Amino acid sequence: MDLILFGVGQIAEVMAHYIREEPALSLVGFVVDREYLPASREFRELPVAAWDEVETVFPPDKVRILGPVSYRGNNTFRRDRHRQAREMGYRFASYVHPSSHVGGAEIGENSVILEECTVQPYARLGVGTILWSKVHIGHHAQVGDFCFFASFCGIAGNARVGDCTFFGGQSGLVDNLGVGSNCIVGAGTILTENVPDGALAVSRGVRIVPNGARRFARTLLG
Repeated sequence: MDLILFGVGQIAEVMAHYIREEPALSLVGFVVDREYLPASREFRELPVAAWDEVETVFPPDKVRILGPVSYRGNNTFRRDRHRQAREMGYRFASYVHPSSHVGGAEIGENSVILEECTVQPYARLGVGTILWSKVHIGHHAQVGDFCFFASFCGIAGNARVGDCTFFGGQSGLVDNLGVGSNCIVGAGTILTENVPDGALAVSRGVRIVPNGARRFARTLLG
């Protein structure tokens, strides 16, 4: 399957690496908004097209699109480009790392699941879902469209997540609870109650003690 990847930043570079290791996928180029178009019109030795000319450079009947693999605008940028690509007549690719387990789950199109993730049976991931490394989605969980889960997130069984919601690394949601649409859950935050649409949920920050490590080491060593 020939595909183009949206983006030329670090996340796109990482995704290009994964895609090139997948025998069933053939990365043939990239696409970006014109203001991010490289002067060389190349990235990682492949051609790059501006979004306003993508139909000419990479016709919809020749390739599929993956991405943008980005949480920009709390995932609304990815949502908007997906909708535009569909109107142009493009079909979408998805990527699931071979080390991940997704049997018995429903995975929406244009999704990315990186290494060592688990999506248990009867869970549903919406369109444009991104699971970074080592994410767990429990049985019967329902995840909306265009959500992003950073590494080591855990969504428990029968939990619900709305559209365009972001979970930071090492965050989690307890079973049978729900998080609304357009929410941001900060890194390290464990949710034990329902969260309404548009909310920001963060745990308390770490206490930083200047020179504390030195004093603590002296205490331990005597």
